[in-house]
Amino acid sequence: MENAQPEAPFRAVDDIGVRLPQAMTEVDPDVEAMVMRLAGITRGAGIVMAAREIKADPTGALRTILAVLRLLVFGRAQHTIDEVTTNAPRLGCKSGCAWCCHQNVEVTIPEAILIAAHIAADDPRRAKIAEAAATLGGLDDSARRRAGKSCPLLVENRCSVYDDRPLMCRGMMAADAEGCRNAYAAGLAGRDDVAIEVFPLVQYFMFGDQAGMRGILKDMGLQYDLVEMTRAVAAILADPDIVERWLARERAFGPEMVLAEQSEPAPLP
Repeated sequence: MENAQPEAPFRAVDDIGVRLPQAMTEVDPDVEAMVMRLAGITRGAGIVMAAREIKADPTGALRTILAVLRLLVFGRAQHTIDEVTTNAPRLGCKSGCAWCCHQNVEVTIPEAILIAAHIAADDPRRAKIAEAAATLGGLDDSARRRAGKSCPLLVENRCSVYDDRPLMCRGMMAADAEGCRNAYAAGLAGRDDVAIEVFPLVQYFMFGDQAGMRGILKDMGLQYDLVEMTRAVAAILADPDIVERWLARERAFGPEMVLAEQSEPAPLP
């Protein structure tokens, strides 16, 4: 057909995988296929975009990676959020509601770099991030909730890096804020028995977006582990050269930062 549009670049994420959210015990095959397809399109388009930009400016690798994250990966995620916001019969999330901001957050390495870029040398958040990394970064999910400490990026109960917040934060959408408050109180008391009416499909799509970003990094020969946000951001602020070592294809982000449920760090290509 003369007017047929070229297919979007595609690279499967089977080698990365897309995890199921805890609230999902099974997934409809059609939904799974859609998430895998979108993740593959993100990976394919991202590596093409990165290769083109870096060829034009070999010194701009980091700038290109962050642009891919913001424009392609976060853009894909925002489409999912807009769909839910438009069609959900109830949505409890609103500005100033931060009950979910008291837990571990997993991020891709570029997400951590992007957050660190917000923190100037004299920024009061810098000390809070270092303290949180030292006292909370090694806790498992249950212990982290029991600690009752909010994310160091919260300022007056609002995310201070909202536009660049991680995918996992974007996916934390709930139908009822009161349910989130009750779950926070239960976690503080050492219980994990309060169900929250969430949108697990949103989280699943975010896991797909995350897999697409990790696939781009793998194709670039870069460390593509998921890392704990606070520890990774604190490490970048303490030693900015860690980013250069990462770009040099070293495993710059150590095992103490790597997401605990990964049995071993993802091998570099």
